[in-house]
Amino acid sequence: MSDGEVVGGRYRLVRPLGAGGFGQVWLAHDEELNVEVALKQVSIPHQASEAEREERNARAVREARHAARLRDHRNIVTVYDALRERGGAPWIVMQYVAGRSLAEELRKRGRLPVDEVERVAAGALAGLAAAHAAGIVHRDVKPANVLLSTDRRVMLTDFGIALAATDTALTAEGVVIGTPGYLAPELWRGTKPGAPADLFALGVTLYEAVEGEPPFPRHNPTAALTDPPLRPAHAGRLAPLLVDLLEKDPDRRPDADSALARLRALPDTVRGTAPGTPLDAASQATTKVLHPPRTRKSEPEQPPSSTGPLTITTSRVEAIKDRGNRHAKFCSAAMFVVIGLLMGGLTLGHVGAATELSVGDDLLIVLGATVAGWIYGWVQGGWRAFQAEPDSLTVGPAGLIVTGGTKATYKWSDLAAVRLKRSGATVTVSATVLPERAADQAFRRKHFGIDKEGKVDVYVGRGVPVSDYGSLIAALSRNAGDLYQGPTHLL
Repeated sequence: MSDGEVVGGRYRLVRPLGAGGFGQVWLAHDEELNVEVALKQVSIPHQASEAEREERNARAVREARHAARLRDHRNIVTVYDALRERGGAPWIVMQYVAGRSLAEELRKRGRLPVDEVERVAAGALAGLAAAHAAGIVHRDVKPANVLLSTDRRVMLTDFGIALAATDTALTAEGVVIGTPGYLAPELWRGTKPGAPADLFALGVTLYEAVEGEPPFPRHNPTAALTDPPLRPAHAGRLAPLLVDLLEKDPDRRPDADSALARLRALPDTVRGTAPGTPLDAASQATTKVLHPPRTRKSEPEQPPSSTGPLTITTSRVEAIKDRGNRHAKFCSAAMFVVIGLLMGGLTLGHVGAATELSVGDDLLIVLGATVAGWIYGWVQGGWRAFQAEPDSLTVGPAGLIVTGGTKATYKWSDLAAVRLKRSGATVTVSATVLPERAADQAFRRKHFGIDKEGKVDVYVGRGVPVSDYGSLIAALSRNAGDLYQGPTHLL
């Protein structure tokens, strides 16, 4: 799709607003009502099976149905309509919210003051309370799905994987749905998603907003299962509520209504402690104390190197061998067929007799041409691999860095989404470039492999070994943040 196209006979696309794991969102103009709306095109991969396509379509219908039930709430983005173009993916028509997401705000500012986080908490809790009262679990609460409007409203969006009590499951058994780092411990254990899981995810979100970093190490997506959360240093009067939201036992977490009541009852200070300063011993005496205490300065149970960039390398020699052999097989087969047909034609045309060539000579010529084709193909393929084959992939704060015969850096700010896909014994990082960058020819020349849809497969050698899959998930969760769209479970 591109700017100016009309969807559903009335919605003219204006510009992209963003992209996520379940589709791309556009600003559009409703030409019948003369208002701006947000249009989400549900993404369905070309290689998806018929069953997967049906599941995505069912999710789109479910999102529209769920959000429509909550359309009158000021803290939930309103869904107006759901439609499907003939032969295409479904679209969801939503309220356009001028502003930015909490994720964007945190990328810009690092962390927010306690007062601002308190306002975010109040709006998000009010939205969750309404959803839970209607029997709907969001299942993907995170900074990217919390919108901060220009009129100072806090709104929950993207109910694309929400689940109602009456829904038939659309997810394969054993697959964890959600975003790494925000999943409640019970979800990693395979428990059916419930309202307490939303409260845990909100606790992680609010902690990250006020502290500038998550409560659990980014390099370990399943840390919430076993590790206590980091002790808050900047949360001030919000700290006791955050601690309770991050409780590992779902039965001991407050529900949305009680958490909202506690938030509204908070004084401006806690036992004389100024907002935004660490809790002292006196204030902690009336609340839950985290044991054992952990600090941000050291994580002795984790190797220091695991918190830095992840680099996966492959042998350049192996890459050259692999590509050389593939080219050699193709060229030798081509020479065998071409020279074989040529010599057979000459023999049938009695040219062989005139040149005193026997059938044995013909076979030797075909064999020699085949060997020559093999050598030529191996040299050509090996040289191309030496020049262009990536042999190192680094996932770090700067983005995805590929080195080898060529080098390219895909900065996080240039990407709309990052996913992983598996083929046999290897894994490929699949990135989606922002539309404006994908349309920039200078950018495309420096970054190889971008297709017409803005997608690029970033790999090392012939792909990342499955043995490195867990480390790769952790590195993407730590560095890409909300850009990483899964999967969240190990293969």
